[in-house]
Parts: sequence; C-alpha cells; structure tokens
Amino acid sequence: MAEDDPLRGNSRPRPASPARQGSGAETGYAVIGTMISGMAVWGGVGWLLDQWADMRVFFPVGIILGMTVAIYLVVARFGGGLPKPGDRRTSTTSGGRRSLPRTQKGQR
Repeated sequence: MAEDDPLRGNSRPRPASPARQGSGAETGYAVIGTMISGMAVWGGVGWLLDQWADMRVFFPVGIILGMTVAIYLVVARFGGGLPKPGDRRTSTTSGGRRSLPRTQKGQR
C-alpha cells in the first residue's frame, strides 16, 4: 500500500523490541575477549612506555591495569542480571495468597 511506503530518503521507524540477549557461549566469548583485549592493549601501552623510558615497570603495571579495567567492564555489562538479596519472587494465587509447591499425591 502506498501509505505504508516511506517517503523517498526517509527510513522506516524500527519497531520497539527488547535488546537481544546472546546465548551462554556468546556471553562467555565476549567476557574472554574483553579480558584478553584489556590485558593486550594496556600491556602493549606499558611495553611501549618501557621501551621509550628504558625501564621494566610499566609492562606489568599495564597488564594489571588492563585486567582491572576489563573486570570492571565485564561486571558493568554482564553483571546486571543478578537478583538483589531482598528481591524474592514467590508465586501467588489469584486471591493473593502464596501457593504451596506442587507435589505428587502422598508426598510431602
């Protein structure tokens, strides 16, 4: 239909959809990649500073700094899904009463 087509030069608005969550393997690879790249980048910066200043202290400091920043980024990006200590969800019936766990007949 003509009214569904966007005007020339304008793009269609995207439908509102929740952010896609990756699988467990994708999340694991992202965490490992972040950790390795943090150590590599900041370790490389430390190595360059060591070569420039003719010292041997910046390389280990760069690796430790890179690991620290990478851990912070991993927790900031992937650590938000943990439940808070006071956040308990219990199932309730339609009347608002807590429901009992369902068991087999004769079991407690």
